Amino acid sequence: MEYKHGRLFSSTLNMLSVTRSDTEKTNCLIIDSCGFDTTTLIDMLAQNHCDFEKCSFDQASAKLVQCDFQLIFLHSCFTDTNALSELHFLRQQYPLIPVIMFDHQLTTERIDEFMFWRASDCVITSKLTNEVFKRVIRYNLMVNQYNTELTRLNQLDPLTGMTNRQQFYKQLSQKLKLIGKGEASSQLALISVDLDGFRRFNNINGYSAGDIIVKEMSKRLAALIPGQLSRLGNDEFVLLQETPADDNLTSQTIELCNNILHSLTEPYIYHELEVILPCSIGVALVPEHSCEIDTLVHQATQARIKAKETSSCSYVIFDQEQHRSDESQTNLEPELISAIRRNEFELFYQPRINISSGKIIGAEGLIRWRHPEKGLIYPDTFIPTAERTGMIVPIGYWVIQQAGDDMQRLKACGLEIDRLSINLSFRQFQDSYLCQTIQRLIKKHSIDTSILEFELTESALFNNELHVREGIEGLHKLGINFSLDDFGTGYSSFSLLQTLPISSLKIDRSFVSGVNQNPDDAEIVKAIIRLAHSLNKEVIAEGVETSQQLNFLDRLGCHQAQGYLYSKPVSYDDFKTLLESGQRVTAESAANQ
Repeated sequence: MEYKHGRLFSSTLNMLSVTRSDTEKTNCLIIDSCGFDTTTLIDMLAQNHCDFEKCSFDQASAKLVQCDFQLIFLHSCFTDTNALSELHFLRQQYPLIPVIMFDHQLTTERIDEFMFWRASDCVITSKLTNEVFKRVIRYNLMVNQYNTELTRLNQLDPLTGMTNRQQFYKQLSQKLKLIGKGEASSQLALISVDLDGFRRFNNINGYSAGDIIVKEMSKRLAALIPGQLSRLGNDEFVLLQETPADDNLTSQTIELCNNILHSLTEPYIYHELEVILPCSIGVALVPEHSCEIDTLVHQATQARIKAKETSSCSYVIFDQEQHRSDESQTNLEPELISAIRRNEFELFYQPRINISSGKIIGAEGLIRWRHPEKGLIYPDTFIPTAERTGMIVPIGYWVIQQAGDDMQRLKACGLEIDRLSINLSFRQFQDSYLCQTIQRLIKKHSIDTSILEFELTESALFNNELHVREGIEGLHKLGINFSLDDFGTGYSSFSLLQTLPISSLKIDRSFVSGVNQNPDDAEIVKAIIRLAHSLNKEVIAEGVETSQQLNFLDRLGCHQAQGYLYSKPVSYDDFKTLLESGQRVTAESAANQ
């Protein structure tokens, strides 16, 4: 179905309808940051029973939290890059709400660009008639209803009918944002529950038997706290206990934990047999322990594991000695949006060296934020916020685009490298348009994919194995290489190393730093290098700072290295100077320094 210029090119719309009474209002948000005359649009909305609010893009997130809007009208008053960044942000954060681009004039090329980035529609206000606008409203309300129903079905766990992991994260994230900003006078307890011995029961009796137990477990939990329950996987459930801010959250949570223990220790009936499976419970408190979703889930999980280790059928409340997470991370979110629009990011490069020749053969692209007031900000400060909010997706695309431009500039100067590596976040794989967008960037910026290499961490690889695998294979078809970063710190699977198109392993700096002092670190590095050789993969050592470390790696046949012994991450101009100088650092020359 194609829909642009306010016209519908499909007869299938006649088969669908959006039923609205004459008094029913459609809530619309008009986003305009440059003072565009929206009189025509507002008149059309009034004629079609639409309520509206108007704001700038920087105010949009707050508006969308405060009110349920069915349609978003986004004015394209900035440059292509900024308009697309704003559109991409809205589609990532509010995927159910149709986004309709509007302007006084729109070229066909501009409309095609917006539609590629998943705008729902485009309207030209200078040519807009009420008849066309009615069709725009009708069609996009239909899209909104369809997306809402489809999402509802996707939010449920098929076995128990409870909300699934994705929906749980979404609901909790919304609550945490309000609490973190001080806009909600409540507190939460995140309670993680699983059964002791469930895996053994499954192995003995089969997965169908396990499903019977899980379904009964969900019913018992739902009876204790209806509407606040979600299944994360297997026999793991999470519950949210919410109380007013002036209530004693800890005492109420302890009472609920005791009720859960009593309920779940009652025998389960399987084939007329009574089966007793004790449970373990872990608790994290909001805002006492954290207001960050991944941190809370991790804390509750660690507490549950501690309960399991302590005694069967028990609960543990997470012991938090530190203060709540730094609120400056939350304050970074609106600034990150502005940073993309104002082009405040820079790409630095840390040279990658061939150990045997000492020659620079590549580099790792590392993002920096040139903040107008705070100066140069390193990724450790803003990447966690970007990951949490989803802003890492457009930021990641910017990095690829900038790296492609810089490679072209080097080539124009007669300078070439064999490999340019870029970090790829697991959140980027959640973007279903990842491969299409990267393919478009490659074509638009003439990026040599034989040089391009994406770095993945082990945790990213295993966060959503099937989804990540599909993304990797799709990108590999474009000619892109992959390396596994921080190798040895996660949970690598040899089968995945053999089946996925991973061309190199990067030894984590924590192991490299100790090779001359710590025998365990030395043995780990030796084992990784042997593994890489046996799998015919390149092996790269990170964090090389001394000639002794370099000599150790050279003796073992490590192929490449990067670290302060060679160079810290530098700007594009400084990296270009390094390539022009032809500087070489071998193990022998490093020892003589």
